[in-house]
Amino acid sequence: MRILAVICILLLGGFVHAQQSNSEDYLEYGEITTQSKRYIDLNIGNPTNEKVYILRVEHSSEVTYRLTSDFIEPLGTVQLRIQVNPTKKGNFNYVLKLHMSDQANPVVYRLIGTVTEELPDDNFLTKCPDFNAIPAKSAEPSELTIITVDKVTKEPLSKSTVSLIHNGQPRGTWITGRLGKFTETLPPGFFYFVVSKEGYLTKEAGIYVGPEVSEITIPLSKDRSYEPPVPTKEPIPEPEEIAQQLPPQEAQEKLDEQLANETIDTTTQKVMPELVSIPSENFDETYFKDVNVVFVLDISSSMKMGEKMNLMKYSLNQLVSKLRPQDKMGLVTYANTAEVFQSPTSGDKKEELQKSISNLKPLGMTAGGKGIKLGYKEVMKNYDPNKTNMVIVITDGAFNKDSEDYQKTVQKYAKDGVVFSVVGIQTREKDAHLMEEAAHFGNGRFVAIQKLADAHSNLTQEIRIASFKGIKK
Repeated sequence: MRILAVICILLLGGFVHAQQSNSEDYLEYGEITTQSKRYIDLNIGNPTNEKVYILRVEHSSEVTYRLTSDFIEPLGTVQLRIQVNPTKKGNFNYVLKLHMSDQANPVVYRLIGTVTEELPDDNFLTKCPDFNAIPAKSAEPSELTIITVDKVTKEPLSKSTVSLIHNGQPRGTWITGRLGKFTETLPPGFFYFVVSKEGYLTKEAGIYVGPEVSEITIPLSKDRSYEPPVPTKEPIPEPEEIAQQLPPQEAQEKLDEQLANETIDTTTQKVMPELVSIPSENFDETYFKDVNVVFVLDISSSMKMGEKMNLMKYSLNQLVSKLRPQDKMGLVTYANTAEVFQSPTSGDKKEELQKSISNLKPLGMTAGGKGIKLGYKEVMKNYDPNKTNMVIVITDGAFNKDSEDYQKTVQKYAKDGVVFSVVGIQTREKDAHLMEEAAHFGNGRFVAIQKLADAHSNLTQEIRIASFKGIKK
């Protein structure tokens, strides 16, 4: 049976190698309601040529799990499904320990989230769904109905603007009809929704879309500061009977408008008041130096939790759209190891850069120190003292907790004017402080991206700040 879902639901899967560090990995379940799926699927990989056995799984009484097998073939994978069964409202924090035959210490997962309403008190909550009951993955597209309603009255909202983001790219924008809904055939995967309506607060949310989800209801809250226009004698046109999908150019303009209305309160926004007089879309060489930037991207398994990967991809794509032919941008990825994912490429090759961004996938654990060193190696290939040379780490966690020597690397190149900044994707507060400290060593900044409105502008704004000709480096 397919499920009717409220938009706050998050369902993600990750990929983890058996050979990994013993630090905790956070699995975020988001907000849980009576209609939520309460499990996360992880693929446990074995990169060795020997069999690896899962010896035992320690967990709380409010956690259940399923494994497709208790041993992993050489170079193979098994699937681990972890379900939480909270018994009361509020935040939860459980621990699950996975004991592997190839490791002296267990792999530790900390399961966190929030129960937002009372859950039924019956035995079904303790049962973790069988892998055959609901397919963990399916390649088949399926129909999804999106409904917008007033959060208080539950009445459908006509003339709502609904934009979809998938894999870091806009998927389309619709204006809802009289019934406040529309239906679209979508492939399985994580989608980001941006919903707005005159007189209401813009809402952003993400959800995993698959064959088991047939309908999503998006509640909007009224904007208390909204002042309705003065009534005129002209008749108000009735809303369309059915939803209208906007053509691509108009859809992009609507999405830009939706996100521009969001309040962005981040470090980046406050650092450069001098830029206020220059329109945000302006990246003209009159004001900004040429840019030579290499991004060091965290693709560890935790980046697949929630909308993190989508936010990172969308941020990068927004920057690519602004790059000039004389600018260069490269991508280094890190998980278990670090590698050059896209060698530095000129800004006029936008399709090539966007294709690489689209192909980013999370896997493995964190090796931040190696990624940083490789990032500097790549940026120095095109180093020019007359340009803005930057290495920017994008991560959701404390990339430097196992990389004690990263500071020496950052400080060494800072003497040559290479700026080091850190972008935090939905970062916990304690990790954000570590990121701010790391950016300080490289004369850069910490940039927070918590939602799509941040992704729409904050990374591009950081590049504008670093390359602004009126600021001494």
